[in-house]
Amino acid sequence: MLAGNSQNSPVPTPQELPGDSARNFPEAAPGPAKILIRVTDDKLQAFLSIFPPARTPSDLQLLGPLELDDLEQRWREAGLDLTQLDREAASAAVEEWNRTHASVAEVLVAEAVDRPQPGDDARLELIVDPNLAVKPTDESGTVDFKNLNLIKPVKPGQVLARKFPAGPGIPGIDLYGNRCEGSPGADIVLPMGPGTEIANANPNELLALVSGFLQQKDGLFSVNECFVVDGSVDYSTGNITYEQSALIRGDIADNFTVNVGGALEVGGSVGEAKLIVGGDVLVKKGFVGSGHGLITAKGAINLGFASNQTLRSHQDIQIVKESFNCSLYARKNICVYGPLVGGITMAGAEILCRVAGNDMGTKTELEAGVDYVLNENKILLEEKIKELTGYLAKVNQRMVKFREAYRIRKRFSSAEAKLMLELRDMQEKVQARLPDLEKRKSEILDRIRKGYLTNGIRIRVEKRVNPGVVIKIGSEVLRIQEEMSGPKLFAYQMGRIKVL
Repeated sequence: MLAGNSQNSPVPTPQELPGDSARNFPEAAPGPAKILIRVTDDKLQAFLSIFPPARTPSDLQLLGPLELDDLEQRWREAGLDLTQLDREAASAAVEEWNRTHASVAEVLVAEAVDRPQPGDDARLELIVDPNLAVKPTDESGTVDFKNLNLIKPVKPGQVLARKFPAGPGIPGIDLYGNRCEGSPGADIVLPMGPGTEIANANPNELLALVSGFLQQKDGLFSVNECFVVDGSVDYSTGNITYEQSALIRGDIADNFTVNVGGALEVGGSVGEAKLIVGGDVLVKKGFVGSGHGLITAKGAINLGFASNQTLRSHQDIQIVKESFNCSLYARKNICVYGPLVGGITMAGAEILCRVAGNDMGTKTELEAGVDYVLNENKILLEEKIKELTGYLAKVNQRMVKFREAYRIRKRFSSAEAKLMLELRDMQEKVQARLPDLEKRKSEILDRIRKGYLTNGIRIRVEKRVNPGVVIKIGSEVLRIQEEMSGPKLFAYQMGRIKVL
């Protein structure tokens, strides 16, 4: 049977049918059935419905069979192009009616053959690209850091980006045989931020307005002054706090802090330091210490190698060579183009590495599909709920003791009465707050669960997966007991981790 048929369902009127207005239905003449045709507002699809006639004899068989010619007559009356009628679908609907005499509703019987096509979407060409491409060109992990720069100097009037406008739509022919226009492609807006302007001579070009350094922040291009340290950040400079970008040509020594609002480029290495960055980070050498160093960035983090440190990015983390015993957290992707050994690696989407773990069985945790910010908020809420629940239990115990004392003595001292009221007030406040915390925790857990179902959640290892590696996706955990030769892909499918 055709979908949507039911002998027991009431017969809908044209006004009760879903979709476009009933004015698209021509009136049906007396006959073996009532034929209604609905054409969508864009005139590119038509749906057929067949119902019993308005005055129905006790035996519908007396009216005789419905013919395809009856449908074609209604089609012509509606002014529709008969050559675009899907006769196979229409015949099946007619046969269904003749067989069952049950309502046949909303059968697609025509789609415009020459449909209008949308135009090409607008696109942006980056003349000066603020993004980094630190992926090694070969298996040796070689990257030309000498010519790789995150912070790019520009001059007034220099073209930064050029927009190619959206193309017009390609016209087609609708079901009435008339020309219909295609929609234009999606437009984009030039990413104009501080220190940039639209060219007067060409509104599709974005120019630098002032001399400075180009950076991309929150999707916008901006040209700002850049704080430049020709040497290293150490006792000769002290800690650095700057609202824009910073370029440090040397190293960042142990126990120093660099806090910048824009991008940060470090020409050397970073020790046991703290970097707080509002944009992208490029460290051309390594980030090595004993576990007290931290890089946290709202943009991407790119560096040569890392050991025993913590990296936290709201975008991606890319490490050219190895990562050893680090805590890596990214809300998007993490790519380690060399060995990834030890520590915790947590990415919101994909984790990619050349080798996972080592032949010594070092525990290496890889978890994909988890937004570390959500995960940390969940942990904080759980700790707060546990703290308040324990506090409430203590308050309840004290109130029980007060009530027991009152039952024996039949009175409270003024100090006891005051303390009892304070305990009751605290009890009510905690009881009122706990449901709100539980609700927030439930919402975060729901968002975490939905994250596991996002496309692109996977862990890829190109060469080898060693024993001691722990793969986590969703609520599933896979512990690697024996060496696995790559390439290996760990994906979350049907609630399980699949090895592909």
